[in-house]
Amino acid sequence: MTEGRRRAYGQHFLKDRSIAEAIARAAVEEGKKAHCGSFLEIGPGRGAITEPLIHMLDGSPLILVEKDRALAEHWRANAASEVFSSDFLELSDEKWLKKPPVAVVSNLPYSSGTQILIQLARRFQGIPVMVLMFQAEVARRVRAEPSTPDRGSLSLWIQNRWDVRKLITVKPSAFSPPPKVLSEVIVLHRRSESRIEIGDAEFEVEGKQIDEEVLWEKVLKAAFAHRRKMLRSSFPWQNALALSGVDGKKRAEALDWTEWSQLFQAVKAVIKQS
Repeated sequence: MTEGRRRAYGQHFLKDRSIAEAIARAAVEEGKKAHCGSFLEIGPGRGAITEPLIHMLDGSPLILVEKDRALAEHWRANAASEVFSSDFLELSDEKWLKKPPVAVVSNLPYSSGTQILIQLARRFQGIPVMVLMFQAEVARRVRAEPSTPDRGSLSLWIQNRWDVRKLITVKPSAFSPPPKVLSEVIVLHRRSESRIEIGDAEFEVEGKQIDEEVLWEKVLKAAFAHRRKMLRSSFPWQNALALSGVDGKKRAEALDWTEWSQLFQAVKAVIKQS
């Protein structure tokens, strides 16, 4: 593959065997604990993770999604796997989520890693565990704790339904070509219950009917729209803030899960009354 095509796909191929084996081992062990019947790797590339995966899975179904056609053809010819030559973001669920539960593993491209994470996380009913590598900055945002600088809407949205832990930090020298930043592998486990109760009610917001899931996302984005401001000076539903009992002097990143629940319930109550 030429350097130009690599850049177009945002690819940094993992070459460190010990790192690749650690990622594959974590995916297989966690996937088997969760009784996954199949495993999905997004972007196998040259196979740093794929090859140990195949060995460790010992015949368990492995689905590969590879955007680069030449690499996809390579895996069709050299792996006893189901291979889709496609951008994962454009691939229908019916292709790769035919036999849930599915464990997911990937060295995600920097350019679309967050988008892929969000798409996967929305399929929580069919995916109990994911082992994913991101640019370290993104990984820190995904797993950020309350009152830390990286805490944001992505942290809250993911952690509502997923438990997240750091597996390893990966240096640029582990890749070809080496990126200019650190990478990080995280493990995500689906929670048995979401931290914030998301029902199936519908609400009218700005003249549109939306469900609770969309409302929860709107509340998060609104709360973090002005990160340095206190909620009492930036949150759009001020009457809901007062009703919730949450301290309006706090910034969004400082709220714990109980406070988020109180705030979300208050927003729903205020919208229903309006």
